[in-house]
Amino acid sequence: MTRQPAITPFGYDDPAEAIAVLLARLSPVDTETLPAERAAGRVLAEPITADRPSPACDVSAMDGYAVRMADLANGSLPIAGEVITGGAPPAMPSGAVLRIFTGGAVPPGAEAVVPREHVDEGHDAIELPGDLAVQPGQQIRRVGENAQRGEVVIEPGCVIDATIAAALATVGAVSLRVYRRVKLKALVTGDEVAKPQAAVEPWQVRDSNGPALGAMFGGVPWVEWLGVEHAVDDAALLEGRITGALGACDALLITGGVSMGDRDHVPHTLATAGVELLFHKLPQRPGKPLLGAVGPGGQAVLALPGNPVSVMATARRFVVAALRKCAGITHDETVGLVEVTNADDKTLPLHWSRLVRWVGDGEVELVATRGSGDIASAARSDGFVLIPPGEQGRGPWPFYPWRVGG
Repeated sequence: MTRQPAITPFGYDDPAEAIAVLLARLSPVDTETLPAERAAGRVLAEPITADRPSPACDVSAMDGYAVRMADLANGSLPIAGEVITGGAPPAMPSGAVLRIFTGGAVPPGAEAVVPREHVDEGHDAIELPGDLAVQPGQQIRRVGENAQRGEVVIEPGCVIDATIAAALATVGAVSLRVYRRVKLKALVTGDEVAKPQAAVEPWQVRDSNGPALGAMFGGVPWVEWLGVEHAVDDAALLEGRITGALGACDALLITGGVSMGDRDHVPHTLATAGVELLFHKLPQRPGKPLLGAVGPGGQAVLALPGNPVSVMATARRFVVAALRKCAGITHDETVGLVEVTNADDKTLPLHWSRLVRWVGDGEVELVATRGSGDIASAARSDGFVLIPPGEQGRGPWPFYPWRVGG
């Protein structure tokens, strides 16, 4: 009989401590260079500097008239011309104004821009109201006020969204060094598990964990979803699947086989495969048997309990955090706070993830559920609130939506 390696338990009072331990052992994946137009949704791996000041010259902040301060006392000023937005500014005349539009280059010698709605406009001249107060420099955006040439305008570790893409274009970034996508693989264990499209006997279950994980991570642009494999509850066969998966991925998810049953082979099989276990069993519901580990190549390994709601809740909180670290994302995920409109007096001596759905701005309601196997209740929810041990009430509580963002 082959002697199984011993598993040393790691105790954490707060699952957040376990997450921190795991993240401390993970490193970002390698980088690659992409054209800027193909980098949307990827994680930037280098600082981006401004290639010129922003704005590159003094520009008007509004549609109006460029003026000299000394001329304002005249009350009526002729319109001597127009500044063409996108063109070099004409010389600033004395005793007259130039019509200018938002973004137009301010002519040398102009000291302010008067918004057109503050004057009486004629065809060839403007009338300045006697009570009009004009300050030097008003409605002029000065050269370099947004950023100086050579200044870092975008830090590495951010997901390239619309705002970042706009800033990249503004500074002329043509090609970008980004982290490659995190290769993510899932193994679904269990003799009783059948493919979703298969005909099933009453004692079998269709796999919902694989589709759930695929839906959660398959559309994330900084993740390369490698799909799902099924593994039966056989230690030797499972070890082969784990070893093969670790050779192809940066992060491995396993569902099922992680508890205390005679056919729950995952913990010992991971240890046999050279995986270093960091934590196993946390004071939380659902998902108490969750196991976190690091593979021999630095891969993130998370073994999730087999019940579908447990899989979804632990994946949303633990797996997302691990993948963000592997992807090179440097800022913590923003977790919003919500209040529960139909709060009850139930408590647990555990960190409790309770299913909820949106009912309004910053408000959710609890979704009735029969436990971690009740996938129908999860389908009616928008996510879960995280309630600390022994606490109850409206909150506010941290809210984790099922949808994974950047």
